[in-house]
Amino acid sequence: MPKPTPSETAPPPANVLPFDTTLLFVLDDPISSKSSKNGQLVRAHLKAPILIAGRTVAPAGAPVQIRIVDSSAADIADTYGFVDIFFEPLTLADGRVLPLRTPIMRLTPNVSSGHESTVAAEDTVGDIFVPYYPLWQILRKGKNFVLGPGSVIPAKTEATLTARPDGTIAVSTPQPLVQGAEAPNATFPVSPLATPFGPTAATPRPRATPSPLVSPSATP
Repeated sequence: MPKPTPSETAPPPANVLPFDTTLLFVLDDPISSKSSKNGQLVRAHLKAPILIAGRTVAPAGAPVQIRIVDSSAADIADTYGFVDIFFEPLTLADGRVLPLRTPIMRLTPNVSSGHESTVAAEDTVGDIFVPYYPLWQILRKGKNFVLGPGSVIPAKTEATLTARPDGTIAVSTPQPLVQGAEAPNATFPVSPLATPFGPTAATPRPRATPSPLVSPSATP
């Protein structure tokens, strides 16, 4: 049974939980590429409490749900199963939520390079000495991904928790990124790239041409 080997982020300052901190959760329900269904919610709980400035922001055992986004069971032709997951927000002790994300969305069986090379060598030998070996290769079934209850699975925080001087905890999410087709907001006036044209463009007013001055004729 493949199991991830997550590790928690180094302890942050006592008054802040930084963005992208790793939290560990313990599964209460199994996740399996064979039995998990799209849209299913899997129960889990926080392994260790979240403490900020001496306050318990989320206790150990705080529940969280993991949504199954997609799944596919193992199949013939050595096709391995997979499960795509999404972490629902973690509800804090005061009722607010801390958004989470999974470091790896698609969970698949852990296959080492040594295993792959061994299978390739076996297939080469089988092709030479075993009759109808290619047919057996087609019918060979891959492995399913399975995580049982009690397995530890990591998640990353999508906000920063900061202790304020008045004793409250601030939940700060980062500013959204500027899309490639959007122009960033400028902090100073920007000149247009071209002179405005069209019905809304201002039409310059004609200036009056001054008449030439008549100089008095000289008296003979």
